[in-house]
Amino acid sequence: MNRVFKIMLVLGIILTLVGSIVGFTAMFMDDEGFAVYFIGMVPVGFLLTFASLTGWVMAGGT
Repeated sequence: MNRVFKIMLVLGIILTLVGSIVGFTAMFMDDEGFAVYFIGMVPVGFLLTFASLTGWVMAGGT
């Protein structure tokens, strides 16, 4: 189970970083529709990161 939490943690971090970088870049380039989509992915990535980290710790870590 810890392996699943580790994979979810990495996916959440990647989703958060990609959403932030691409979303803010699109926002500064005045492409609002594209920016809203990617900035909207940031809370999902953060939630995935937080939930997987919590599950990993509660499952015993390592």
